[in-house]
Amino acid sequence: MFSLLHFLLQRFDRFQAWFDQRFGWFFTNGMKSQRTPRTGAFRA
Repeated sequence: MFSLLHFLLQRFDRFQAWFDQRFGWFFTNGMKSQRTPRTGAFRA
């Protein structure tokens, strides 16, 4: 059971590195540039 958990964690690390190389820019810089500035505080 421990070896399976260790194997899965290694594969998740590899997937994370691959995903960050391919699509990481979108989730960091790509989405930041599309945000609009807030116009003021929200009051209920």
